[in-house]
Amino acid sequence: MSAISGAAVFFGLKYSAPALFVESGYFAAINIQHDLKPCGPYCWNHGPIAENLESMGLCVNWLQSTLDCQTSDYREHMVAQIRGVGANTIVCMAGLEFQLVCNRDEEKLTFTVPWGPEVPTCIGELSFSDILAGSHFPGMAWFTIDHTQTLPKTTRLRNSLDTVIGFYERQQQSDESDYYFGPIAWERWASRLESGSFDKHGHWWSSMVWSESRHQAAEYFKKEWPGPVDLGLELSSKFADTALWIVKAAAKMMSNSERALCIRQAGGIDAQICQYLKACKDSLINQELH
Repeated sequence: MSAISGAAVFFGLKYSAPALFVESGYFAAINIQHDLKPCGPYCWNHGPIAENLESMGLCVNWLQSTLDCQTSDYREHMVAQIRGVGANTIVCMAGLEFQLVCNRDEEKLTFTVPWGPEVPTCIGELSFSDILAGSHFPGMAWFTIDHTQTLPKTTRLRNSLDTVIGFYERQQQSDESDYYFGPIAWERWASRLESGSFDKHGHWWSSMVWSESRHQAAEYFKKEWPGPVDLGLELSSKFADTALWIVKAAAKMMSNSERALCIRQAGGIDAQICQYLKACKDSLINQELH
């Protein structure tokens, strides 16, 4: 979301951080890797979020290739696509972190560094020759962001609510998946903590990411929700409580069973939220009818 926020600023779109989280639908996502590795917050289908961002004036397109991603032909194809992007289009790298390209010339790309140059998950510069040679970490992908038409706020919110209600109603999970998305994630997260066998950094990182999104939602429904005030405040309180329990689970001086209890508390509150979101959607529909 920091990359999306940077793109919004570049295009002169004045969204608050809570608005970007809520109107995109990102605020209600939760994805946990089965060993709680730090890839959980990254490795899920962002397609519905990209669709909602388009209604906010930000068109996201992943650079695609049918070639084997391990081959030099693939790398040449990706470099050709990056070089062919117009000056008014933003390029973003998805590697160990999401980083915007802030400058590009014939030889190299220069990136924003959201965690600062001393953090190894961020890259300051990357030459095209290094990309062509495969001299970078694996799993690198690329997408572009263009400015497009911005739809009215109520339309953006209805699109987002349709998306997140779908997130909450998603009960099935593929047995082959290494990840748990949606309501099932809370119990799987807690159970993994109780097992004592999990990635400690990944648990902490998942706690930071998913608590932040709920905190941003709490701020939005408290201050920017255009519907009934009481409904917004009740929903804000639910999200704030959920975020608080997730943050508590990240505390270092805590047993694994206590961490699991915190995650279950968060999941229990989260299970109540869908009914409020449905009420929000009904409120918006009523506003449009009148």
